Amino acid sequence: MRIGVFSDVHGNLEALEACLQTLQEAGAEKYIQCGDLIGYGPDAQDCVDRVRHLPLLASVMGNHDAVLAFPSLSNLFNYEAIQSLEESLPNLAPDAASYLRALPATVQGENFTVVHGSPMDPIKEYFHSADQFNGYYHLWQGQILFVGHTHLQFYMKGAASTCEMCLTQAPEQTLSLEEGCRYVINPGAAGKPRDHNPAAACGLWDTDQRTFTFFRCPYNFLTTQEKMRQKGYPEYLIESLAYGL
Repeated sequence: MRIGVFSDVHGNLEALEACLQTLQEAGAEKYIQCGDLIGYGPDAQDCVDRVRHLPLLASVMGNHDAVLAFPSLSNLFNYEAIQSLEESLPNLAPDAASYLRALPATVQGENFTVVHGSPMDPIKEYFHSADQFNGYYHLWQGQILFVGHTHLQFYMKGAASTCEMCLTQAPEQTLSLEEGCRYVINPGAAGKPRDHNPAAACGLWDTDQRTFTFFRCPYNFLTTQEKMRQKGYPEYLIESLAYGL
């Protein structure tokens, strides 16, 4: 089976559509969504509607999504994040809001686990170190732990006491999933990459070929920026899309 994997859509419909087109062309049959459908971007409602009607294997709650269920989490956000949520949350339809509130923090499937953050703290903790890989090794099931939250494409591989971490470099990179190794994979941020590359990020897991391919998907961020300006979003947040920040 070919499974499209994406994370951190953040209300960016143009970026989401670019990722889904790339994944569909690559043969995706099912999808895994690693959290943060809303926040930062101007199209929260449309992004939730688009994703919840996909053939999903897993869809988990991110820290921005979680504000609907746990409002106090907004105290941890920066000014731009708060401003964007104050614009988008009141405009969510009841069914979209209910969908976000009901998202699980963790999903365990056949040979994989999905969280937004980490197995220790699925909503808030950033997973970005070999120490975490080894320390949390027994907290997740399957060969692959899919994460989001950092807005960076990367993978880690290893065993209980060893780990190698690699950031992706090429626009398209295929990782062979070795038998006997376990992996942490972050597909990157669809809607708001933070690696100085504005192209949307996602990936494809081929369970038959035992590979994971990282993709970068250029999209027209000028359209997204114009929507944000019309809604009065902070200028820094608008401009950040052009620079991958």
